[in-house]
Amino acid sequence: MFDLERQERIIVIFLVLALVLGLGLSAYRYSRSKVTVQIGRFNAADHSRGNALVRRQINVNEASSEELESLAGIGKALAGRIVEYRARNGYFISKEEVKKVNGIGPALFDRIKDDITTE
Repeated sequence: MFDLERQERIIVIFLVLALVLGLGLSAYRYSRSKVTVQIGRFNAADHSRGNALVRRQINVNEASSEELESLAGIGKALAGRIVEYRARNGYFISKEEVKKVNGIGPALFDRIKDDITTE
């Protein structure tokens, strides 16, 4: 069907492998950006009125500055420092590593720890 020389076949194979690798990496990044929804605690009276608490966890490894600002106590400047820290040092391994960002101390971390994730 195709009358390709050896070198041309190698190039075609390389391009196909690069395409498959790129698609695989895109699928992996997409799977890591999922939103985690967590059902919070609620009492029976709230549940009967349909007021169950739904909390969305923010992935600090993927979130934009605007998404980080939705966390309690995180303003524009601190959200920018989180994004900058992540760009310089790579993904956060654990939630506790967020405390290494200048401006996030133990008190603020305690306020946001249930609202963030690293997965």
